Amino acid sequence: MFLRPFSIDDAPTILSWIGNKLDFRKWSADRYVHFPASPQDMVAQYDAGNIFPLTAEDSEGRVVGHIMIRFPNMLEPRARLGFVIVDSRLRGRGLGKELVRCAVDYAQQKMGAKDISLGVFLNNPSALHCYQSAGFQVVGSESYMIDGEQWEGVEMKYNG
Repeated sequence: MFLRPFSIDDAPTILSWIGNKLDFRKWSADRYVHFPASPQDMVAQYDAGNIFPLTAEDSEGRVVGHIMIRFPNMLEPRARLGFVIVDSRLRGRGLGKELVRCAVDYAQQKMGAKDISLGVFLNNPSALHCYQSAGFQVVGSESYMIDGEQWEGVEMKYNG
């Protein structure tokens, strides 16, 4: 697996992996106004100088994943991962863990990140397990209002 910059041409494939609104919110929280999202909606999420969306390809050039690296403050070497997703047909094979580890390496080696964090909802146990297996540890918790419901989440930091 390797990471390359995201393109709007990747968006239809990535968005096709999200089968319902619940999964969409687990992936995007409240960042998008409408479900389903369009490729233009996806591109609009990344319209900032501190956000770096990446597409994961396999050795045959097929799009197999997506992840975003964001620097909340460009003057500090702190990165945050988000919008993590792998092809729904390939889940359960360790690709999520590989994707997250590739993004950590990318953020550290190519972008100078020293501290890397992410958040995950507790109603997404497979993602929580993936992040733990990739070297992240829970460091806190928060509650969020998602579509009028209270969702619990945890904050995680990379401790690889």
